[in-house]
Amino acid sequence: MKSRAIHRAMAAAAITGLMLAVNVPAATAKDKNGNVKLVVYSKTVGLHTVDSNVPGIDHGDLFHREQAISRTLGGPIIGVGYSQAEVVSHNEENNVDVRRVMIQEKLPKGMLYVIGSTESVRGVIPQPGWTATYAVVGGTGKYAGARGTSSLLLMPDGTTFKVTYRLSQS
Repeated sequence: MKSRAIHRAMAAAAITGLMLAVNVPAATAKDKNGNVKLVVYSKTVGLHTVDSNVPGIDHGDLFHREQAISRTLGGPIIGVGYSQAEVVSHNEENNVDVRRVMIQEKLPKGMLYVIGSTESVRGVIPQPGWTATYAVVGGTGKYAGARGTSSLLLMPDGTTFKVTYRLSQS
């Protein structure tokens, strides 16, 4: 039993090391003010909903996503992302709900943290063509002190988001 746990830990370390060794930079460019534009593709590999109240959409319902991040559409995975959307308000007459969104993305050389809110059709996950822009509120490593925006566009496959970061380093 102990041997299996050691082998699992060694395998996880090897995979993590391989991901870091690949260290594929995401597509980036700087403007004349030194701000960075970073584009990545974030594919949903897990989506879970938590409805702990009455059935149907209401306050407090949660949507959790796990994302595989690449620098090109369908390219090699360079990182992982996790997000949580919480229904904070809903309007039955207009068939919409407002969701507070928190995202963390682990990229080569650091993490980015994003927060915002979005309005959606009640109880529906985003469909292709859906867009949203959130605030980048910080990061770690290379992205420490990052501020800016994260613009998402849901691609035609319905599971991959094109994420365009516009960042300033403070």
